Amino acid sequence: MQNVSRYVSTKIGTIGDMTTTSCHGGGKTHPGAVCPFGMVAFGPDTLEGGDNGSGYSYHHTTIDGFSINHMSGVGWYGDLGNFQVMPTTGELNLLSGTYRDALTTRDDRGYESDFRHETEVTEAGYYAVTLDTYGIRAETTSSVHTGMIRMTYPADTRRRVQINLARRIAGRSPLQELQILDGHTIEGRIHCPSTHGGFGRGGGHVNYDLYFHAEFSEAWDENGVWNYHSEAESGVEYTGEELWFYAEFPEGDQPIVLKVGISYINIEGARYNFAAEAVDVSFDEMHAQATAAWDEALSVISVDDTRDDADMRTVFYTTLYHALLDPRVYSDANGNYLSADGTIRHTESFAKRTVFSGWDVFRSEFPLLTIIRPDAVNDMINSLIDIAEYENVSFPRWELLGHETGCMLGDPGIVVTVDAYKKGIRNFDADKAYEICLKTVFDPQSKRTSGEAYNRYGYVPGNISATLENVYADHCIALFAEMRGDEENAARFRERAQNYRNIFSHEVGWMRRKDENGNWAEWKGIYDGSGCTESNIFQQTWFVPHDPQGLIALMGKEKFLENLDRLMEESDLSAMWNEAYNHPNEPCHHLVHIFTDAGQPHKTQYWVRRIQKESYNTTEYGFCGNEDVGQMSAWFALTALGFHMMSPGSGIFHVNTPLFRRAEIRLSNEYHARTAADTLVIECDRDPETNVYIRGIDVNGVPVSRAWLTWDEIASGGVITYHLTDTPDDSWVTELPPSVSPVSEN
Repeated sequence: MQNVSRYVSTKIGTIGDMTTTSCHGGGKTHPGAVCPFGMVAFGPDTLEGGDNGSGYSYHHTTIDGFSINHMSGVGWYGDLGNFQVMPTTGELNLLSGTYRDALTTRDDRGYESDFRHETEVTEAGYYAVTLDTYGIRAETTSSVHTGMIRMTYPADTRRRVQINLARRIAGRSPLQELQILDGHTIEGRIHCPSTHGGFGRGGGHVNYDLYFHAEFSEAWDENGVWNYHSEAESGVEYTGEELWFYAEFPEGDQPIVLKVGISYINIEGARYNFAAEAVDVSFDEMHAQATAAWDEALSVISVDDTRDDADMRTVFYTTLYHALLDPRVYSDANGNYLSADGTIRHTESFAKRTVFSGWDVFRSEFPLLTIIRPDAVNDMINSLIDIAEYENVSFPRWELLGHETGCMLGDPGIVVTVDAYKKGIRNFDADKAYEICLKTVFDPQSKRTSGEAYNRYGYVPGNISATLENVYADHCIALFAEMRGDEENAARFRERAQNYRNIFSHEVGWMRRKDENGNWAEWKGIYDGSGCTESNIFQQTWFVPHDPQGLIALMGKEKFLENLDRLMEESDLSAMWNEAYNHPNEPCHHLVHIFTDAGQPHKTQYWVRRIQKESYNTTEYGFCGNEDVGQMSAWFALTALGFHMMSPGSGIFHVNTPLFRRAEIRLSNEYHARTAADTLVIECDRDPETNVYIRGIDVNGVPVSRAWLTWDEIASGGVITYHLTDTPDDSWVTELPPSVSPVSEN
């Protein structure tokens, strides 16, 4: 196991909502302490307000406390941020000056503290900062289900810890229960219904209860509980709509350590998780365990670390880190999990997972995970099946804490499931999954975006994005049907996979809105975003990943390439939003690889390298837009290895020039064929830094005449050699990637 976690900088991408920079803000990543796929993400909370979904933004100057759970790289105002701990000294102040969702707010200074980034330590599994207002050093670390915060106070001062039990990002909890078990232990429940905010400020319909069991490293000599704005009577059990707990400790030179175990099921789960992971474990031991967990997880890929460009190595391992945060574990350490219908179920065959940002992550994140963590993909499909069976008829398109949020559009659960099945990742009920796919299309209770209208017209009236997303999902169902021997449905869905043609206007040469009577909408130009989700016609037209040759035929090859060149050349790749190629958002993430389908793979190689260099860096602006729960990271990680899936479900990876001279991927014993070797080595015969173009590829010593690889070639292991040059060379490519339609003659 290599010590690769040292390359991770969790500071990267932590700029949140800055409307003067971008309408969608920055990367919105969170720097808190978390283990690979961990339920706990223990870290800092800065100014509330705006679309700071992680609860932290680098441009803020105060810290409100340290919450036990956070999302990372997410928009729509975020969620979680519960059980917020704040160490303080001096006069007791129970109100935050920055938490605007509290019942009792104030405009003047609260208990929040100034801080400086110079005092922050942002590592995988560890976060530390100095709270300048109090002179306190706060450090957090975590295991999968538990976390610790160590608070070191100035000498000769009484030590205090305050806990806001009502806090929730983009909202609040209206009901908390607290029990004081003894002089150093508390536990309870934080009720978080969507009626009081959370994801989408309540629009995501996310309802959950967080249970906690927490123990201090020493007994307090004074404590208190406030409810709303008044101090509660002394007791051991409390229920309220805004509970605040505090404990005070005598002067001493020992840090106060608070250990916390959590569960989304019940208090027994929180106690079990605490006992399994935190009892008799010191802060330093948990920190070491978290570091070791990240070293193990990240060493699934080793890259050449002798190159001079250390920044790109840091970006690579940090993107890999972000790709391994979600879908996080949702089940307790004993295998219990809360099903979508509220029933507690038990599993030993998979880990229940959550945070499936489907519309984003089906494009790069899950294709990457099929290579580096296929077990997590399999777990998530089982988790999606649970929701379809007990809450929805169809797969959720954006799942959080076991529920469909209704965010975004398309059928990403279908895409992810079919892609996994195609790759032999099949430890789930395939019959049930296939049934869910069909119900998504035909069942009146389906959550498919405008599914009834799409079935009636063969397009969604007035909506380009919904039409193209539904078409692509239909194509994936056709692949599923073929693999399962259902030729009748395979033929039906192959036909439906051509429905993108219904909204291509030959008059203007682009996709175009059409009403229910078949009339074209008024043409307002390619930058018009009407009927496009977080995109415009210039960007959305290209989303026919399963049939690029069909799109080339519609547009005409010469015009296709002219338009594609224009799309790329008009873009500022370092900007946080573009009207041309827009790397900050997902509809464009497959686009540069389409050059290969048009017979110009050297342009794919050229633009991929520019995006890697200009859209990513090692600063707080390290992602050019919302990191989107691993998607932005996975695009970089995959292309750094030398390939990317343009059409998940196809089993085909378009190639581009690797970023490193050599990379080695450890393959899965359970899910990968490994017929050639247990690892896949990707090597370049020349320095890829100065030789950006490919002049040939060998797969296990055999030259290939195509700029794409198959899943079998990746999963079998061995060595893929890229022969590089410093000038464009497409002469070695004689075979275009597979497409539903044949190559056009025009």
